[in-house]
Amino acid sequence: MPKISVIVPIYGVEKYLREAVDSILNQTLTNLEILLIDDGSKDNCPQIIDEYAAKDSRIIAIHKENGGYGQSMNVGLERATGEYIAILEPDDFIDSRMYEDLYKIAKEFDSDIVKSCFYKNIQTHDLKKIEKENWIDYIPENKSFNINEYPYFLSYHPSIWSCIYKKEFLNQYKIRFVEAPGAGWTDNPFQVQTMCLAEKINYTSKPYYYWRILNTNPSEELKDYQIPFKRIDEIHKWLKENNFSSNQNIISNLYKRELNYIQIVLGIKTINDINDCYNKIKYCCKQMDENIFYSNFDLSTHYKKIYLCCIKNPQKVRSKILRKLYKKHDFQIRIRRSEILIKLFGIVLIQWKNRGVNEKII
Repeated sequence: MPKISVIVPIYGVEKYLREAVDSILNQTLTNLEILLIDDGSKDNCPQIIDEYAAKDSRIIAIHKENGGYGQSMNVGLERATGEYIAILEPDDFIDSRMYEDLYKIAKEFDSDIVKSCFYKNIQTHDLKKIEKENWIDYIPENKSFNINEYPYFLSYHPSIWSCIYKKEFLNQYKIRFVEAPGAGWTDNPFQVQTMCLAEKINYTSKPYYYWRILNTNPSEELKDYQIPFKRIDEIHKWLKENNFSSNQNIISNLYKRELNYIQIVLGIKTINDINDCYNKIKYCCKQMDENIFYSNFDLSTHYKKIYLCCIKNPQKVRSKILRKLYKKHDFQIRIRRSEILIKLFGIVLIQWKNRGVNEKII
């Protein structure tokens, strides 16, 4: 049995795919099963997948019609035979020791989930840098815990790919992905279910995963304003059905993330049905428990203000967000123009100097 099955859901990422797969093949833990799942890619991804599968017997190439991220992950979960499950996004890559180190922790504590910190690999037009995710540093690393003890993960980015999951645990609770078109934010319900149901979560602050960010403005990445609200509704329905909806530690941290998502939605430049969007925001906020807001010290004044404003006047919040985004965008354009002018001036200066040298020779 493989120690870890690595699931890689793939669509339209030929530019980055080799780097991703090579980072798996370079792992110090070699007892791996690698499931490369082609979700009907129209570029050269299918050929790249087959090329790798022909070279390494640990790689299983799976080709299917396009069905979205969640469906690809479910195909991988059904095919996986490993003791633990890992996920790698095909435009990211990982440190060579990631799976060996996380597996050692899993075996020491018999973990349901082992979660690590990660790097933000920012590669935009204006900014290129790698930085460690700035999480709180008082999550224990020497013992297992459950989400009620340390619920902070539910307020962060789901980052389901910075974990390994015991396959027996996932099967026991029949945890699978929501199947929605495209990416569809289906990592959110999966993260909530796994974190809430796990009895033994372990954490390491050491980062291994390099999450590629091509746009630092998440509002520009969100194509359909309805997606976050669909996932939020699914999550709260599941919480209610599984008796977690009255857990203040869990709910308050989810509220933080949901309010961040609302701000992302309000930052979209063009919304095709703005009234429907505002109604969804008001409905989402009205479903939030006021008692949790006003009794929970972890919910900052900022989140409470966003909550109250979105119930009464989400348009006002949207105006503030857009002004801030446009101001930042205009500043970046000015910086870019300055850089271009400096380069042009440098080229002219060099040409002028060369001209003077040539005239002296003549």
